[in-house]
Amino acid sequence: MKNTEIAIKIFAVGATGLGIGRFDNYVVLVDEGLPGDELLAKIVKTKKNYGYGKTLKIIQPSPHRINGDAICGHSSRCGGCQWLHCDYDAQLAFKKQIVIDALTRIGGIKNPPVSNTIGMEMPLRYRNKGTFPVTYADNADGFEIGMYEAKSHKIVPITNCAIQHPAHVMILAAFKQFMRREKLTAYDETTRKGLVRSIMVRPSFATSDTMVVIAINDKALPNEDMLAKELAAAGATTVIVREHTNTNDYRVIFGSGHIVEHIDELKFALTAPSFFQVNPVQTKKLYEIALKQAKLDGTGIAIDAHCGVGSIALYIAKHVEKVIGVDIVPSAINDAQYNAALNGIGNASFICGYAEVEIPAMFAKGIMPKAIFLDPPRKGCDNALLDAIIAAKIEKIVYISCDPATLARDVKILTNGGYALKTAQPVDMFPMTAKVEVVAELTLM
Repeated sequence: MKNTEIAIKIFAVGATGLGIGRFDNYVVLVDEGLPGDELLAKIVKTKKNYGYGKTLKIIQPSPHRINGDAICGHSSRCGGCQWLHCDYDAQLAFKKQIVIDALTRIGGIKNPPVSNTIGMEMPLRYRNKGTFPVTYADNADGFEIGMYEAKSHKIVPITNCAIQHPAHVMILAAFKQFMRREKLTAYDETTRKGLVRSIMVRPSFATSDTMVVIAINDKALPNEDMLAKELAAAGATTVIVREHTNTNDYRVIFGSGHIVEHIDELKFALTAPSFFQVNPVQTKKLYEIALKQAKLDGTGIAIDAHCGVGSIALYIAKHVEKVIGVDIVPSAINDAQYNAALNGIGNASFICGYAEVEIPAMFAKGIMPKAIFLDPPRKGCDNALLDAIIAAKIEKIVYISCDPATLARDVKILTNGGYALKTAQPVDMFPMTAKVEVVAELTLM
């Protein structure tokens, strides 16, 4: 069946954004497919129960299909945006269904209480962070900067990106010019040689700050002082060089080494390695929902597991007597402590360590929160943390997830342990992609 060309009608989209169709009762996941599409597709990979197809031709377009190339000339090649060719209202509906499907199929919850996805008025130019690979290319420059094609390490040259903050345009142009003049080599995956690996641009939506981080295969770049001046002229307020083989080696060559972002009246200083939501507009909505679900009344303790730079902990601080944040990343904890001082918040403390170790230890000492906020990485929560929460009978859990599948897995553990899922609110943090953030409220029964 592999390499067979088939006509197929798409009836749904999956959690990864691929269109789902059937050919002779065999499920095929098709790139760029939207419900209502009739496509000519080529089977490129087969498994026992399903296969993958590549769209060759649109026979009959979906009513949700729009011209993505009119928005961004790279959309048909770049792997960054899966759904730029899809009407935005349809994207929001698809994301709600992805959450419903995960909670039903994986979480074992019948008719899960999933609300409509909260979208954006303007679902473009929303990202405050973009990392652009720099790779060897057989062209006059000997390198290219851009984004990877879908399921590939081929570079699509990017001069402007429809979902990134526009600060990247001048920065990338200035860096390309510097590389040409200094004859810098780019990384070659074949030979594993070459100096420059990537350039990250991280602008603030609230201030004029823009951070640039350049990852290299050495200790330093030639003529770094000149590079800093040229990037500053292009809009950078701080420039950092990172040795690729050492994830902790961030060396500031210009500026303060951080940028400042805002959520409401709160200020957050962000250093290069620290996590912060990439969509500041939707982050405010996300935290408003989390706070509402927690039903805090100004008393007691709250715990913010996986606290990062302290954004959730500091956002809820005035609604509790004390908030404790935990994170495994030392630089994030340093940022969280700095941000507490920056905002004059005295009832927040932060611990560097594994949440599944530090939080059960708090419970053992009698530190019992009224609410716990879980905001884990994509892999979800460690079972030891969930087991400890269940055993301690913490009254309220607010679970913020960037992966509906791992959320559903963890919700199943918690509901089996005596909790009820009260609501799940999808928030579109990543327009034009199949990714969706969810805020879930769980209450002890």
